[in-house]
Amino acid sequence: MASTPHTAAPANLADAAQQAFTEAGQGSLSITGLFDMAGRISEAGQPALAIQLYRLWLDNTPSPLAYAANFNLAVLLVNVDEAAAEAAYRLSITQNPQFVEGYLNLGTLLERMKRPEESLELWRKAVDLSPANTPPTRALRVQALNNLGRLQEILKRLPEAEKALAESLRLDPNQRNVITHWVHLRQKQCNWPVYDTSIGIKKKVLMDGTSALAMLSGSPDPAMQLHASSRYVEEKVLKGVDPLATGGYVHERLRIGYLSSDFCSHAVSILTAELYGLHDRSQFEVFAFDWSHEDGSPLRARVIAGMDHHIRIGGLSDEEAARLIRSCEIDILVDLHGLTLNARHNILSYRPAPVQVTWLGLPGPTGLPEIDYVISDPFVLPPELEPFFTEKPLHMPHTFQINDRQRQIGPTPTRASCNLPEDAYVFCAFNNTFKITPDVFESWMRIMKAVPGSVLWLVAESPVVRTNLRRHAEQLGVATERLLFAERVVPAEYLARYQVADLFLDTAPFGGGTTASDALWAGLPVLTCAGRTFSSRMAGSLLHAIGLPELVTHKMEDYEALAIRLGNDRAYSAELRQRLADNRMTTPLFDSERFVRDLEQRFKDIAVKTAPPPVINGLPLVSILLPTHNRPDYAELALQSALAQTYPHIEIIVSDNSDDELTRARFAPYLAKHPNIRYYRVPGYNAMENGRNCFRHSRGDYVNYLMDDDLFHPAKILRMMSFMLTDPTLGLVTSFRQLIDAAGNDIPPIPGTERLFETEARVTGASLGRMLLTDGNNIIGEPTTVLVRRSALEREFGVYAGRQYTALSDVATWLTVLRNHDAVYLPETLSYFRLHGGQDQRAESTRIRCNLDWLQLYTDALERGEYLPDRAAAEEQLASKLTTMVWFLGSVRKHIQESKFDLEAIQSVVSQATGVLLRSNNKEDEAA
Repeated sequence: MASTPHTAAPANLADAAQQAFTEAGQGSLSITGLFDMAGRISEAGQPALAIQLYRLWLDNTPSPLAYAANFNLAVLLVNVDEAAAEAAYRLSITQNPQFVEGYLNLGTLLERMKRPEESLELWRKAVDLSPANTPPTRALRVQALNNLGRLQEILKRLPEAEKALAESLRLDPNQRNVITHWVHLRQKQCNWPVYDTSIGIKKKVLMDGTSALAMLSGSPDPAMQLHASSRYVEEKVLKGVDPLATGGYVHERLRIGYLSSDFCSHAVSILTAELYGLHDRSQFEVFAFDWSHEDGSPLRARVIAGMDHHIRIGGLSDEEAARLIRSCEIDILVDLHGLTLNARHNILSYRPAPVQVTWLGLPGPTGLPEIDYVISDPFVLPPELEPFFTEKPLHMPHTFQINDRQRQIGPTPTRASCNLPEDAYVFCAFNNTFKITPDVFESWMRIMKAVPGSVLWLVAESPVVRTNLRRHAEQLGVATERLLFAERVVPAEYLARYQVADLFLDTAPFGGGTTASDALWAGLPVLTCAGRTFSSRMAGSLLHAIGLPELVTHKMEDYEALAIRLGNDRAYSAELRQRLADNRMTTPLFDSERFVRDLEQRFKDIAVKTAPPPVINGLPLVSILLPTHNRPDYAELALQSALAQTYPHIEIIVSDNSDDELTRARFAPYLAKHPNIRYYRVPGYNAMENGRNCFRHSRGDYVNYLMDDDLFHPAKILRMMSFMLTDPTLGLVTSFRQLIDAAGNDIPPIPGTERLFETEARVTGASLGRMLLTDGNNIIGEPTTVLVRRSALEREFGVYAGRQYTALSDVATWLTVLRNHDAVYLPETLSYFRLHGGQDQRAESTRIRCNLDWLQLYTDALERGEYLPDRAAAEEQLASKLTTMVWFLGSVRKHIQESKFDLEAIQSVVSQATGVLLRSNNKEDEAA
């Protein structure tokens, strides 16, 4: 009997889908065929059709694997019909009660549907079904434990959350994000030591996983705080994005945008509520870009009422929000988050405003490369702390912190109503409990021992925190009944309670900001210990601004001694309290109008004043771009050579990705003296990103890179501009670059660095581009030698035919410029290149990338019909290049295999070159 012939696979998706629906209706479609076709249909943008296919299959195909089909169906239904998705997930785990993924996904769906208790129960079941003895089930157990820990933290069930995450980390210690939450949970509970290595993870690893916010309490070292922020930025923040705002605007009023999700009942709004309405509307226009919770609070209503424009961006992606902000032509964008909860730092990555500032959100360095300034003051951010900030300090004259004079203080309660003893000296410590460290708590206990009958009044909502603090007190010899805990009350009552205390004890190294100003506003003196970090110096800034500098100490022993003196000297304590009352409305701290006028002046100082660059003596602006990395000595000499240019209209853009702050310090005097220098600190950027950052911040019609190991002749820009200004067909002017040693002595040219022509030469773009491609060398010169007309570029440096190049970014740029412009070559020495150690050997990876780039550039040019008029000869050369490339790749295959090369990109360029040759041959055959 003849066999039935195999049915050929349909040629297109529509036919294949039709066949799959037919087979599903007949009950003959295999489950692998179901998964494959449903996936293809979904990827084609038709999830509803995929849902129909799953349902048809389930109605007609009895199968022990139906649970898997129901699971996939539920995944598709989640964003369409939550109830139907829930039903499908539940059917899935009914059909296979051991199916852990079903419990995990159903729990996530129910959490989204605001049913957290059911979610927790499902995830506990998933833990029970996932033994840790095999890698697959261990991974599922870890996922379930992490879900439990995350949701229980949100529900403020801190011990349960910590326990779940601890078990997760024991199973898989290499979870930095889980470490981040676990460490902060221990801080919140005063569960000491916070860095508990009994979990099986070294303290260094635990600290490396500490969040930027938690590190403010975790270490008094400003370098550690910068490290935590920089690590977060490296891992989480979008970089290398084309800036949306590349220059200033011309507005009658300066447009200020405030960016936050805390325009509600939150500490940031408690401080800033009065600010927005106090802006001078004749000079400033105020925008809010808001993704806050609609809490209906009077505070939120006040904030919104103070804005000229209130714009909700909660439903927009980061890029959409950034483009919206850019469309509003915001002159200065003030981010009120830093790296705190709900921050949307990727909005800032798009640079929607020419000037971007951080304030109040994170009292430490953000590490965000697109933040230009941090609002500060000389006390909270002194010069010795500046190297640990990626932002420039924007110093206010008195204090960094705005305050709201309209905060209502309720009637003063009795001590009895607050459960406080009538005659005791009451030390108040209302800072968040995660700011309390063992060192600070031990100091408090010593103070209490030295002040008989005193009590310590704290705020701790969680019973476990109260239990832990009482246990710690008992271990330190202080009776637990001397620790008293206040309940949460409405804001006016909260402020009034400060009035029955005697002294506010600040924490360190993360001190009080809003809480310290709350205490001072209510009339309670604050004692602080200012350390080496911004976060430890906030209360000190406030105390200086209100005329009580004697309450600022700098060593814990001095802090203790003064607290003990005040506790035992009621007269001195009362004197300070009276001075605070006298100063409260006459000193700068609570003079909100003065603060806003000072802030507005700072905004005027930093705003980019005009959109188009100004014209000096009819001459256009030239941008000299100086990317630098770890070479402060050379970079300073390069900067000096740029400043020495005789051309009268230049700007100098410095982008510094150094590992330390030495270059910033070296450049500081020049920045103060020369307004045409703009400096950007971008640690973590690679060399390509560093160079592109220079270009993105430049405004000139003409651009010249100055690498930090090069020098310019003083007449370089003037000499080259003399050609550019008289011939609009020129796209670039280049010259000879003399090699010099570290001491500045000339070095004879080495092969590849000789003069291109011995006399001044004007060369057509077509011929120079052809010379570049056929020679296979950068005969025009490195970026330092070349002045480029900006309008001749596609978007920026390194792009040819829409493709971004890295290893040969300069050659790609020249080919783009020469497509429609000519060039001039000058044989005179207008640049100097300093040879030094490490430059004479090209790394193997760079050599590979250069070879691939040359093949890609040649192929693109040939495919586009540019620079290579003799098609036959060009194809012969491409064939030769391709043969050589295949041999070369074979010779370095071990290095490619061991390195992080994009194999698909390598295959793509080889395939493209082969296709160009074969397609051409096919056309010739057809013609014949």
